[in-house]
Formats: sequence, C-alpha cells, structure tokens
Amino acid sequence: MLKLVKCSILTVQSDVLVISANPSLLAGSGISGIIHKAAGPQLEAAAKPFAPLTPGQAIITPAFNLSAKYVIHTVCPRYMDGQRGEVEQLYNAYASALALHSEAPDAKSIAFVSMGTGVYKWPMALAADVAVKALLTSTFEQTSMCVMDEATRVVYQGALDRHR
Repeated sequence: MLKLVKCSILTVQSDVLVISANPSLLAGSGISGIIHKAAGPQLEAAAKPFAPLTPGQAIITPAFNLSAKYVIHTVCPRYMDGQRGEVEQLYNAYASALALHSEAPDAKSIAFVSMGTGVYKWPMALAADVAVKALLTSTFEQTSMCVMDEATRVVYQGALDRHR
C-alpha cells in the first residue's frame, strides 16, 4: 500500500528510510546531510566502503541513531533533458531500493522522499510519475512517500490517481 504523508522523513514511523545519496556515499547536502547528521558518523562509515555507486544503484546499512532500523542509500541521476536515460535511471533508483527488502526481511515499512526534485532539477510532475510507478511495485506492507508541502503532495496524488 502506497501512502502519501506530509512530514519530514525524520519523523515518519518506518523500518527503512530511503535517501538520495551522492555517488561517493558521503554525507551530502539536503536530505542526505540531514539523515547523516541525525544517524551519526557511523552511517557514513558503514556506507563509504560501497562507493562509488552509479545512478540507479542502492545499498542498505543500519540506521544507527535513527528511529528506523535501516537506511537505503540510492543514487538518482541529474535531470538534463530527459533524453539521456534519466527516466530509467530514476526508476531504477526507486526499484533497486525496493529490491533490498530481501536484505531486511524483518522490515515491514519503507519511506521515501521525492528524489531528484531538489538540486538534481527534476520536474516535479515527471519525478512523481516515475516514483509512483516504481513504488506501486513495493513488497513492503507499508510504503510511504514523505512530502514537505501541500503543492508537492498534490502533484504526487495526481500521479497516484493516474497509476492506480
């Protein structure tokens, strides 16, 4: 079941938190930096040996000081013009994160943020469409998309309505 939630990913109740990571898996800016700061330095130390990742790849680590059990780090592509395989890579970022359910069999819930719509410049409607298509394939009991404002929630709700 896919649920849209207007909240910070740090406050959502979920077994797994998914962040858009940079290929080096180092604490970055935006949501990645916020999650890393809240989780503590162990998160970066656990993720760093898996670097570099390419767009569409994902890895899973413990969540350390977060209320979740796990963090999935996935790399989404920068949006250029939509003609360079970006849509497939963004879909794969969501799909590869979902595929890691097998490495966290005790996890019943997973939470995402709107990946790529910040510094990676994805048009919100396109990013929402790609995300919803991927998230509707989730094998978790509860899949959440955390959005920070009403405008983003409306765009994701429209995508969800089209794909249900």
